[in-house]
Amino acid sequence: MKFARLSAILTLSLISSIGCRTIVVSSWVPSDTSQAFAQVRVLLSEASSEESFKSTGTIEVWDANDLVIKKAYEFLSMDPTLIKAPIKITSNAGYLEYKGGKYRGHIEIKPSNGKILILNIVNIETYLMSVVPSEVPASWPEEALKAQAVCARTYVVREMIAKRKAPYDVDTTTNTQVYRGMAKENQKTNQAVEDTQGLILLYNGSPIQSFFHSNSGGVTEDPLNVWGNKVEYLTSVRSDYDKEGDNYAWEEKMDQAQINSALASLGVGEVQDLIVVNRFASSRVNEIDVIGSATTKRIKATEFRKLLGATKLKSTRFGIRRESDGKFFVKGLGSGHGVGLSQWGSYAMAKENFDYKEILNHYYKGVSFARMAQN
Repeated sequence: MKFARLSAILTLSLISSIGCRTIVVSSWVPSDTSQAFAQVRVLLSEASSEESFKSTGTIEVWDANDLVIKKAYEFLSMDPTLIKAPIKITSNAGYLEYKGGKYRGHIEIKPSNGKILILNIVNIETYLMSVVPSEVPASWPEEALKAQAVCARTYVVREMIAKRKAPYDVDTTTNTQVYRGMAKENQKTNQAVEDTQGLILLYNGSPIQSFFHSNSGGVTEDPLNVWGNKVEYLTSVRSDYDKEGDNYAWEEKMDQAQINSALASLGVGEVQDLIVVNRFASSRVNEIDVIGSATTKRIKATEFRKLLGATKLKSTRFGIRRESDGKFFVKGLGSGHGVGLSQWGSYAMAKENFDYKEILNHYYKGVSFARMAQN
């Protein structure tokens, strides 16, 4: 997520009842009131020469002038690569099925920089009804679900601001937030979205970068140590509640061939050893020496994790040694980059009767709550 600055106008404070709790929030109105935040542009895929869409009702294709240029019943097949201007696909059933996924809102097919993009244009609250249970289990305590809803809403608003001139706001993957359409919607998470409707987190009047991750391993990380950017409200904090998470502690073994293959791009030859050089205050590794048959190279642990893969090296809070059998043994804590809200920490805090506001204030320091003004 890029660091975008946005001045905002905080208007009259109001009392808002959220579920059974009452908090003081403000109304957030962006300084550029021409930008609408009602709908999110989600990239589903790049178009091929043959695409199909399904629904249980009448499907209509609209041109750039909002004229219906084609109608179909339940099934539409087309070659999007032939279009020269954006078109919109709608269904009176309220959803469209594309590549096995069902999506509310409508589909937009849009030429952009030599590519044809397929987007889902969907109401922001409806979007969150899929994102929240895609990011955390719907069976979690309701206060953890509310915390995730506020995080996810703030995150997408920040992305919409940063990508206003881009062809889309978010995709469906962990590059932004996981979004799986109607298939993931759940009554519990729908309620969490409804109970926090419109609420976002602000710092100095602007929506924050509400980073989150699976499990901090006991302490969150300063983004300066991950991405090189200092963010005032994202300081490192203790997160002892993370111990309840299934991914709090982990171990991995990798053989010589796996290590050589993963680190081949470093050009050190056959890897002889891997030595942790130094750590941050959070105990996460800062730098590691890759000792090879040809040369030794010192790299950042974040780069080392990218090379090995996040499934092998779940976090940079780890230790590593070479065993007598030649394999490399890794033992670590936590899962993810470690910045911002720990989802498993939020889960355990909710079980201990912390409300969602207390959870969010623990992970994001000095922030305030605001309700998005209606467009």
